[in-house]
Amino acid sequence: MAFAPASLILANNYLPLNEALCDSQAMKYKNIISAIHNFGHSFSSYENYVDDDFVIDELRNIRRNGYDISVNWLTREFEPSQLLSERITKSIGYWADSLEEHLVKHNVEPSAIKSLVFKWPVKTMHYIVAIDDRDIEHKKVINYAS
Repeated sequence: MAFAPASLILANNYLPLNEALCDSQAMKYKNIISAIHNFGHSFSSYENYVDDDFVIDELRNIRRNGYDISVNWLTREFEPSQLLSERITKSIGYWADSLEEHLVKHNVEPSAIKSLVFKWPVKTMHYIVAIDDRDIEHKKVINYAS
């Protein structure tokens, strides 16, 4: 017969040791920056392939034609809206659908994110910025995809 210390027993159920020793599922605000960076980097990379082409190539062409690019991940809005293609629409949908799972994997509670926007201005590097439920801004430049 095996025995577990009383601190590892909750309602007659045994907890895995890592959960008993620390709250591994707790919201970690410090993880927001890495979570949004990974998300933005993946969206603007060659991992984003829709309808037989890379979305980043289409985004680059829009930017090269003098347009600032913006994607609001919570509302799925794209700017410049007049250049929103079916490929970009699908891509935003796919990535937005995976956002909650992505945040949870980083120990970030999705409801803690009040705003999440990917920006790619014509004259500067692209970045992603989140506002959390404490009204703190988390901004990360993505050093890739020019």
